[in-house]
Amino acid sequence: MSEKNEKMENFQEYLDFIENTPGQVVEATVTRINPAEGISVDFGGKGEGLIPQTELVRPATEYSIGQKIKAQILKINDEEGYALLSERKPYTREMRNLLKKAYESKTPIKGKITQAVPGGYQVTIYGIFDAFLPGSQSMLKRDQPIPETEMDFLITEYFLDRKRQRIVVSRRVLIDQLKEEFFRTHKVQDQVEGTVEQITDTHAIINFGPVKGFLPNSEISHDPSLSARDVLKRGEKIKVKIIEMDQARSSVTVSLKALEPDPWSKVMEKYPVGTTVQGTVKSILPFGIFVNLEPGLDGLIHISEIFWGSKKADLHKYFKVGQVIQAEVVELDDQKRRIALSYKKAKGDPWEDINQKYSEGSVVNGTVQRVLSTGVIVEIEDGVSGFVPKSELSWNKIKDPSELFKEKQKIQVKILSIDSQQRRMRLSVKQLLPDPWEEVLTKLTENSVVKATVKSKVNSGFIVILKDFSVEGLMPSGHASENLKEGDELEVLVLRLIPERRKVLVSQKKLEEKRAYEEYKSKISEKSSQKTLGDRMKG
Repeated sequence: MSEKNEKMENFQEYLDFIENTPGQVVEATVTRINPAEGISVDFGGKGEGLIPQTELVRPATEYSIGQKIKAQILKINDEEGYALLSERKPYTREMRNLLKKAYESKTPIKGKITQAVPGGYQVTIYGIFDAFLPGSQSMLKRDQPIPETEMDFLITEYFLDRKRQRIVVSRRVLIDQLKEEFFRTHKVQDQVEGTVEQITDTHAIINFGPVKGFLPNSEISHDPSLSARDVLKRGEKIKVKIIEMDQARSSVTVSLKALEPDPWSKVMEKYPVGTTVQGTVKSILPFGIFVNLEPGLDGLIHISEIFWGSKKADLHKYFKVGQVIQAEVVELDDQKRRIALSYKKAKGDPWEDINQKYSEGSVVNGTVQRVLSTGVIVEIEDGVSGFVPKSELSWNKIKDPSELFKEKQKIQVKILSIDSQQRRMRLSVKQLLPDPWEEVLTKLTENSVVKATVKSKVNSGFIVILKDFSVEGLMPSGHASENLKEGDELEVLVLRLIPERRKVLVSQKKLEEKRAYEEYKSKISEKSSQKTLGDRMKG
């Protein structure tokens, strides 16, 4: 070998010696992983580099083949062809500098609470430094489970040298600083993004980091039927608007609906009084129904604006939740945010064209709405009712209309007169039936015998119904037998017909007397016949 080449080789060995000496920090590449012992690396030296688990920052299983790491050479064994290295030593020096900078600049650091200790908790920082977290600074309850994830801390005390170390951290100081910063950098009407942390029946809690926002159901949507449970999911990120702030109480109230257009901003323009609108029945109550016109905008149809007549009805029989109906806007109150609607006005006043739909003398179907002592009110259609006076209920005299008619009873009536100005209609029931007196006058005379049923007892005697003629008769007390009672069936003698007063006088006793006399005459006649026959035989 030439002298020149020998010198070059010796120089290279010198360079290799300089570059691979104990204490030197090198970049190493992971070549092999032994979970129980550590990892093997290529650090640019002649032999293989070994980093035992005790000199690793993390468990060996968390490294991967080909991964680049920073390590310090501890020992080189040329005879056995390997070198011992440490990742932990250079990492510790680097992290110690970061800790010092974080302490001096009051920058938050990441750490993990590993165990509870007297007076607080032990926190591991950067995986290698142990710090003390006083219980009063932990923001944790003593019986609360230790969080498993890393958390942010602020270093409040720092002393570290080769002989001893003391690191004290705090969550409370950090959170107080972050809260102060939040209230300093935010104001009412600001939009902020947070995470839905909790949902209850009345509200949701939104996490903004150092501060939590209260989102009541009333601020979820302009649609009051929607709640937090309807629109939010735990863990999702949402944007909200700040509507109240109280730094002294660390209180923030937020709104989701404040980010939506207020439907009331254009109500006066879109729904002026007199407009016919379409909506969906939202709820049915005893005093009326609520109708949704658009999200967050409801109108009330009071029961007085549902039917044209004074009808008392169960609204559930006429409407269903979800039903689409039309109504007319009758009142707007922008201050109280109220819309009054009318269902009946949207349908139209039935009396406006009453003379086109109905005429005097026509027969219509109706429903008994009310039974009065003076007659019966009959509803022909919604808003159109007529009155049947007692004198038009029956050809016979009626003392109490409730004896013949009941509310909600379906009947036919004849229209006698229509007064569209006064919204009145006079009706008749009896004129749909033939006048029984026409038959009475043609078939009955004085001394006619008819079948009757006792209807009632009056001061002067008894009222009876002439069964085959459907008219009433009066039987004076002196013409009735004793112990006569309501419902008894009997035969009576017609004493007198008084058509101008529509009265028939009848008698039970006169019929009995007549029959007794006829029987007596029959017996006398029979005896007379027998006597004449005897006289003939004698002759």
